Amino acid sequence: MNKLVKATVLAAAGAFVLAGSANAGPKDVVKDERGNIVVNTFGNCVRTKWDSMYDECNDLGIEARTVYFDFDSAALTPAAKAKLDSLVDIITSSTNVESVSIVGYADAIGDKGYNYRLSQRRAKAVEDYLAGKGYLDTRSTDVRAFGEDVPVSNCSGVRGNELKACLWRDRRVEIELNFFK
Repeated sequence: MNKLVKATVLAAAGAFVLAGSANAGPKDVVKDERGNIVVNTFGNCVRTKWDSMYDECNDLGIEARTVYFDFDSAALTPAAKAKLDSLVDIITSSTNVESVSIVGYADAIGDKGYNYRLSQRRAKAVEDYLAGKGYLDTRSTDVRAFGEDVPVSNCSGVRGNELKACLWRDRRVEIELNFFK
């Protein structure tokens, strides 16, 4: 073979390999002992180096699956409803979501028992909203509440209205997606 033919064959083979690796598909994800996908502190899926047939994460970081509530309220805000509507559209288009866990939280202001009940009401509000959209009719759902026991805010040294504002991320409901194995 002459040099021109060899160069052409090598270039074509290289392009074929690069094209194949570009379309290799999503990477597999790390799961905990319950089979739930592990996410990092930014809410992104932790992935392995192994290719998977489908993307179990669907690029749904924790922020895309979290709705927030006003202080001392379990009422869904318009922003929370919009986020849930988008989430329902994404989840219902996926064929690999087996079940959904709805987990409520509260901030640490006030009585611990009250905050636990508030986190339950928040989780129930999200469950009712999703059920009203017809989503929960076809999926297994687990609803849990943790009250103020799992904070994500660090507001040490802050008091009064500044504390209330600082703790906004603790007043939330997270929707966990559990996928078929």
